[in-house]
Amino acid sequence: MAALALVGAMMTGCSGSDDSIADTPQQPANTSKTVTLTTTVSLDGGAGTRALTGGGVKTFAAGETMAVVYNNGSSTVKAVSHPLEAGDIADGAKSATFTFVLTTPDKSQAVTYIYPAAMAGDTDVDYSKLYSQDGTLATLSSTLDLATKTAAWEGTSLPIATLDNQLAILAVTLKDNAATPAEITSGITRLVLSDGANSYTVSRSAAAGPIYVAIRPTSSAAITVTATDVSQTYLKSLTGKTYAAGNGYNVSWKMAIGKTMPLTMEAITDGTIRVITPKTNMKYTKNGGTKTVVSSDISVNAGDKVQFYGNGTSITQYAGTYIADGTAQVKVYGNIMSLVNEGGFATATTLTSDHAFATLFLNNNKLTDASGLLLPATTLTEYCYNGMFQGCTNLTAAPALPAETLVNGCYMSMFQGCTRLTAVTCLATNISATDCTANWLSGIAATGTFTKASTMTSWSNNSASGIPSGWTVVNAQ
Repeated sequence: MAALALVGAMMTGCSGSDDSIADTPQQPANTSKTVTLTTTVSLDGGAGTRALTGGGVKTFAAGETMAVVYNNGSSTVKAVSHPLEAGDIADGAKSATFTFVLTTPDKSQAVTYIYPAAMAGDTDVDYSKLYSQDGTLATLSSTLDLATKTAAWEGTSLPIATLDNQLAILAVTLKDNAATPAEITSGITRLVLSDGANSYTVSRSAAAGPIYVAIRPTSSAAITVTATDVSQTYLKSLTGKTYAAGNGYNVSWKMAIGKTMPLTMEAITDGTIRVITPKTNMKYTKNGGTKTVVSSDISVNAGDKVQFYGNGTSITQYAGTYIADGTAQVKVYGNIMSLVNEGGFATATTLTSDHAFATLFLNNNKLTDASGLLLPATTLTEYCYNGMFQGCTNLTAAPALPAETLVNGCYMSMFQGCTRLTAVTCLATNISATDCTANWLSGIAATGTFTKASTMTSWSNNSASGIPSGWTVVNAQ
């Protein structure tokens, strides 16, 4: 795995000149379809030394592999190098000689190096591999800390190259939002960062922090952070954040206790939030203002937070009510139980009416992120979440589903047609109820990560009513 010296505090990227690399003799081209070639690559003297810690540098180590994507005359294909041996590594482990076996390479087409090979797909970088992480420095450095380079052949030889780091690395420390904040990092078992385009889920055993996360670079982003320990969920909404490739960041976030936060729609762009056929006396506040009965479109500017409430007496379910068709791009987070119990939602875990939140966000193509939405009910009702996000074609991040025992139709079609959805967490251990997951993941992204309860063995695979074909399955910690 990539060795990282761990000394001092995190630093950002620093510039510096690359050490010169002597040209390594290449084997002559042969007349067979396969050819064995070597190349020497080095880690960028600037971004490479950005390191995850102050005195450390990103280095090569024995056993590591790199992928090369090349053209074989008819298509783009991938080859993975032989594992590095000690003798392949030089310059204080900042450069290494990799050996590849290629089949009929077309030397008129550039090649792309992808290091480590674990981040390579069949024809390019597979960024979806970032969507499920374990929060440890060791795993991040060995399998996720991506560096690439695209370069032309040097005659009949693979190009010698200096790789460029492609990701930002966050070392995350979390605190609660008490008057005297206490650190909560060590108890966190699940951390989700979602920027609307990507959702990164960290599943880990409780351990001392920080929590390390590799993310794609982002500029002026709005990021939703959801953290969960054994008994509590915490939320944070970040705006205007820039995390650059090749840099490491120490971040410390003060988290709100999620169960005490009402259902919140946050505007990412200017526009309106529309509630179609609101329930009588359904109310909202904007940016903490006075509660107002929902009667018309709610005008919002980017960054505005609209929170919704229902009294729990005349309003116990929302069949026929839709939060959709507004013009503002939005994300949703907070405790959905504020819609049916505005006075006691922070501790409410029981639904009382069938179809409680069925089709609530149906066809809302402005909704991008629901990773921070809490569905805390452990006692469900029939069809309670049926079609809740159906047709939300821009939804990339789903809420976690904590209920262990499902009931008839409760998750039916819940995420059907969410074509960009790439991560789902469901901790159910009893899915025997009729149609409880019928077509719930039909038509979602072709690849993604499904997180399940470690004791659960009853999921059907390759099924829109179970776990979709092409998805990676991991156990919740």
